[in-house]
Amino acid sequence: MTETLVNGGYFLSPQQKNLWLAQQGAAKDSRSQIAFLLKGLVEAERLRSVINETASHYEILRTVFRRKAGMKIPFQVILDRCDAAWEMRELSSTNYDQVAQELLEAEATKEFDFERGPLVRALLAKLDTETHILALTFSPLCADSYSLRKLGIEILRRYAGHPNPAESEPLRYVQFSQWQSELLEGGDTAARDGKAFWSERMRKATEPLNLPFERKSEVMSGMQSLTHILEAPTLSNIEQTAAGSNTSVAVVVLTAWQSLLSRLTTRARFMTGVIFNGREYEELSDAVGLIAKMLPIPVQLEKDFRFLEILGRTRDALAEAAGWQEYFDPSAVLGTESSIAFHSTILPGWDQVGGIEFRILQEQMSAEPCKLRLFCAQGESRLRLEIHYHGSRFAREDIQRLAQQLEVLLEAAVANPQTAVSRLPLMSEVERERILVEWNKTEAAYPAECIHKLFEQQVARVPDRTAVRCEEKSLSYRELNEQSNRLAHALRKLGVGPDSLVAVLLDRSVEMMVAVLAILKAGGAYVPLNTDNPKARLQQQLDGVAVLLTQLDLLTKVPEFGGETLCLDGEQTKWNSKSSENPELTATPEDLAYVIYTSGSTGVPKGVAVRHRNLVNYAWFIAKELKLWDDIEGLQFASVSTLASDLGNTCIYPALISGGCLHLLPYEVATDAHRIALYQDRYPIDVLKIVPSHLAALLNSARPEKILPRKYLITGGETLTQKLVSKIAASDATCQIINHYGPTETTVGSLIRPLGGYECQREAANIPIGRPIANTRVYVLDEQLQPVPVGVTGELYIAGAGVTAGYLGQPERTEEHFLVDPFATTAEARMYRTGDMARYLEDGNVEFLGRVDDQVKVRGFRIELGEIEAVLHRQPGVKQAVVLAREDEEHEKQLVGYVVADREQNVAAEELRKLLKEQLPEYMVPAALILLEKLPLTSNGKVDRMALPKPEEFAAQEKVYLAPSTPTEQILARIWIELLQCPRVSVDANFFELGGHSLTATQVISRVREQFAVEIAVRTLFETPTLGGLAAAIDMAKAGGTLTDGPITRASREVYIEAKLGTR
Repeated sequence: MTETLVNGGYFLSPQQKNLWLAQQGAAKDSRSQIAFLLKGLVEAERLRSVINETASHYEILRTVFRRKAGMKIPFQVILDRCDAAWEMRELSSTNYDQVAQELLEAEATKEFDFERGPLVRALLAKLDTETHILALTFSPLCADSYSLRKLGIEILRRYAGHPNPAESEPLRYVQFSQWQSELLEGGDTAARDGKAFWSERMRKATEPLNLPFERKSEVMSGMQSLTHILEAPTLSNIEQTAAGSNTSVAVVVLTAWQSLLSRLTTRARFMTGVIFNGREYEELSDAVGLIAKMLPIPVQLEKDFRFLEILGRTRDALAEAAGWQEYFDPSAVLGTESSIAFHSTILPGWDQVGGIEFRILQEQMSAEPCKLRLFCAQGESRLRLEIHYHGSRFAREDIQRLAQQLEVLLEAAVANPQTAVSRLPLMSEVERERILVEWNKTEAAYPAECIHKLFEQQVARVPDRTAVRCEEKSLSYRELNEQSNRLAHALRKLGVGPDSLVAVLLDRSVEMMVAVLAILKAGGAYVPLNTDNPKARLQQQLDGVAVLLTQLDLLTKVPEFGGETLCLDGEQTKWNSKSSENPELTATPEDLAYVIYTSGSTGVPKGVAVRHRNLVNYAWFIAKELKLWDDIEGLQFASVSTLASDLGNTCIYPALISGGCLHLLPYEVATDAHRIALYQDRYPIDVLKIVPSHLAALLNSARPEKILPRKYLITGGETLTQKLVSKIAASDATCQIINHYGPTETTVGSLIRPLGGYECQREAANIPIGRPIANTRVYVLDEQLQPVPVGVTGELYIAGAGVTAGYLGQPERTEEHFLVDPFATTAEARMYRTGDMARYLEDGNVEFLGRVDDQVKVRGFRIELGEIEAVLHRQPGVKQAVVLAREDEEHEKQLVGYVVADREQNVAAEELRKLLKEQLPEYMVPAALILLEKLPLTSNGKVDRMALPKPEEFAAQEKVYLAPSTPTEQILARIWIELLQCPRVSVDANFFELGGHSLTATQVISRVREQFAVEIAVRTLFETPTLGGLAAAIDMAKAGGTLTDGPITRASREVYIEAKLGTR
């Protein structure tokens, strides 16, 4: 090999070049270190002289790295000799491993002068007269892990006067650099085959692994390490497994490491980096320098693969990679700070040279850049595992837990290597007990009563206190009880009894609460219906209903119905004359209280059947948690949600069983920050339950203290973000924030997280959903229904008193989602499979991480995207359809539908939207429908959802742009652009077609109020949804026209096809 001298120096090897680039800004993270324990008399100055003599013997150790101005990559320049940096210390300790580690870590913080040298440091620590620790630190540009041990032992042999085992001239590292570069640039058959091998492997490389407890960090701090020791019995079992598979201990540990990574990330395919010696040729066997490489090893771990099978695959993959290692270009994507690596070595026992006994205490090699690396050092009687990690990305307690999980998995794997990896435990029995038992100790007493009996107790206690208010109309506890009793007796006459279904189709009003309580008192179960749902949807929900309670102006909404219909505002004579006494109790806690319909993936909504005992447990817990009975006057609760979803039940029932006052805010008030503020001035609210996106929209339009309650703010229905919490905390509000989570199937809420002064230590974007409420158990399980460790993602299951009776009339679907609880002490106990991904945090709180399926929540409403797609597919002319929930920068979701039409038929987006509106609730109608010639597909034939166009991009391509011309249009356009996050707005653009909804509509009106000093009704935007139309309305108001603020008419709501608000 002929090396090339350029400008007084030599080119770097590919390994050095890659490392140099990686070191820029992170030089402290790279080190090559070894520590020896020396027993015997040591002459310090003589040892120092031998170290310099040895270092000078090898050109690479007397090499420095220099570059001229403008050069990115330096040359290596060889000096005449190397005088290593030298230090001596006197210490007192018998914990040699700890001393060695502390010495090496301290040395690693010192930076080398790459241009002047030396790039070798030696530290001799004297522990007593005949005990020393010799710590050697090299720049990793000059020495890899093999070099460390060779050089250390050679130094000790020279010191003892033994002849140098390599007296012949060693291979010059610059020769190796030249050879390695020529190999990578070569065009012969071997080079082409080698490069083709690695090209194919890297082509199959997947996205880097992100561990569930990993923090996002732009700044990479120095590497830290944690040591975990596996004792002799475990090592012996590992050695037996290795021998049986004709492989090494290191390969067994690597297989366990890869298996653990797969389990933690739920990834079946990924790459890990493995450090290879690189000295496969005899000429390189004794070479000193950076020769080793980190090679990408593919991992394929299907859930049914046995550990022994994966061990064989790993062994073969390593052998295959070793055969082509000289052709791997280190600059490939794997060697980055996002990669995860593995490195191993075998530590020899005591050796003797001259009068000195020695053994290796520690080796530290951190050349290749990565965020996480497992170093496996095999000793005579134990296995030392070191996990090196970036402190900015990983907390030490998470790494400690990672090491424990590796030990548990490894011990189980070698004990039963035929076990499927997916079934290997990750937790000790102590940890399992903590998660399954300790964190689920929620037993608490609650009344064995029906919910309305608890209300009647408050009637007897505070009969004259206001029970319910809707704007200026209110009823006392006595009045509410008497009116509901009269209606209940009438319902009894109509045959209503236990588990009879009575539908409620009413606007928010005190009469609505009269109807609900009357149904419960009659022994029946109420079925709340959304007044804005289309007839087709209502028809589905009226299946099995015996009686319908409604009002005169809603009769036109009622589909064909074979049961009894009673209008509360037009047929009072049918019930006003009935007895005002409490009806005789016929229902039991096991009977149904209500049935609430949620979206279903098959296109048919699911009716969740909730028992009295489910509801009583929840309401009783909330009342105790908020200490409602401690308030002598009773608290003021505000319900801003539709009765057709159970969000409002957090306020409705705790208020009525504690003597509080329930405020039912009409839709027009609940969606207008200005009107809420005015309402709060007259009737201050203590407790508010609200969807986070609804609250965020209100806070963007008014001062927080004008919107927020005095005591408790309860959020639910969707993810609570740290950004929203920070905004509330920065205000003058005094309320406590309580995050609340729970599907309808487990009765309103199952976990809560009172925030108080909570600080999100993990810097996560979202707030944890908390711990289980009373008499509730939560599990985070894997696909085998086994609990996963803290920090590991799994699916959330909920058990306990809140688990409902399932889906009305759908036994197969009930059986699919309501499973036998394998951890309960009773055989009949069930747990609900939520479909939500979650993980436990170290403090026992649960963090929500998204869905496992296509279910989404849009402003509090639970939506199965498959249901919308199923309805689209049923429309004439539709060949294919896909629906996405796209998220904007504020993390708000809007539905977008993509349709491919049959060539023989013309399909218009507006006509499709009209058809959808006739069959789906307004919040399920996509804000945008985009017609495509074909759906983009991935390489395996699935729809490529990432490639589907954004609505604004498509709109910009398809529509003619009419620029705003008047001052009002221009100001209004800026408001729309900011709120809707679109690049520009045409004069004829429709607010709702651009993705607007009721929440942003209220923000537009608030901005109009600020910018133009005029009062525009929200309904004006519903009725004139184009930019030009609204601008004309504003100009009219400025000129003195009348645009009084009033309730949105049903006709104007019909215009708002895309209404998707969780308060409707």
